Amino acid sequence: MTSSENPKNPHHFNVFAAACPSRKLLNDVTRRWSILVLATLLDGALRFGQIRERVDGVSDRMLSATLGALAEDRLIVKDDADGTYALTEPGRQIARQSLDLFDSLYLALDEIVNARQAGSGAAGASAGVVAPDDVAGSSDGAAGAPAGAAS
Repeated sequence: MTSSENPKNPHHFNVFAAACPSRKLLNDVTRRWSILVLATLLDGALRFGQIRERVDGVSDRMLSATLGALAEDRLIVKDDADGTYALTEPGRQIARQSLDLFDSLYLALDEIVNARQAGSGAAGASAGVVAPDDVAGSSDGAAGAPAGAAS
């Protein structure tokens, strides 16, 4: 379906066109940390330190830059009174969809890990692939996932 036929895209945005504003938004949302921050905020408003704790591996500098870009895109807002960040409605819509993407990644990863292990013996492990059972996760088994992210 082309963008002109898509009822969800009445403005005919086209992420495949370099000059389209949807391309910048796609780039901002799919950056390494952005999509994780958006998904984390599905649980509700959080302070900077709380986000940093939930998004394992992000530095203060990168988190600050990510929050700034997401706020500029109007996907999150900062409440200066209590220092929390929260999703806007467009941010919430994108964050919800990210959970579907995560589920698809997990399913694909199972197949990829199994194929690598079957096809090359221990090569999968040496290539940096971590089997699902080897992931150090939270007590609910959803390694690094926001509390509301389990489906």
